[in-house]
Amino acid sequence: MTSNMTSTVPTPHHPSSANQRPPIKLLIVDDHPIVRHSLISLLTAYGPQFEVVAQARNAQEALEQARLNPPDVVLTDLQMKPTSGIELIGMLRQQQPDLHFVVFTASTQEEHMLQAFDAGAAGFVVKESEEGEIVKAIEAVMDGSTHYPAGLSRALDRRRQQPTLTGRETEVLALVAKGMTSKEIARVLGIDFRTVDAHRANIRQRFCLDSSAALLRFAMKHCDAE
Repeated sequence: MTSNMTSTVPTPHHPSSANQRPPIKLLIVDDHPIVRHSLISLLTAYGPQFEVVAQARNAQEALEQARLNPPDVVLTDLQMKPTSGIELIGMLRQQQPDLHFVVFTASTQEEHMLQAFDAGAAGFVVKESEEGEIVKAIEAVMDGSTHYPAGLSRALDRRRQQPTLTGRETEVLALVAKGMTSKEIARVLGIDFRTVDAHRANIRQRFCLDSSAALLRFAMKHCDAE
């Protein structure tokens, strides 16, 4: 957590529409207590348009808190153990499809940004950013828009020209090619089967595969080519 998130308190921002809709309910997920507390202080300073309904230090707690205190937006780190933020997004989407996600992370790697995008995050904020960026991201995803750094926009442009697989998707696809089910793949990779389902859905969407049979044919062809 960089000092710019803790050394200053931003001037509260009260958009004219704040009184026209209920507060945006937030679930904050990060394995560092100081990060969670700093985010709560930051968002509280912006006034009644934000309400932190729960916080969690790992994926297991996040799943439980999201069930007990349903949020509108989940603000999550990526690099958590044993379950990453990317895997958590996939699991939460299975549990509550209407959730919005903003990734808040120290990583600036394009691969991590693409993985977050594939998982379902509509906002991505680097921890070195100015305080107002997190607010902009939350408001953007709630309005059905996106909030990403320039690096991700460039990476997405390249992907649109030539679809590619992430490292985890490559692993999943190789096991799909062997005829394994999602639960079997989950056991091999040591992840939740719902995360496997999310990866399969992402691959199908990106490569315009309209069925599980089409995914299997694609997997066999792709893995044979390698």
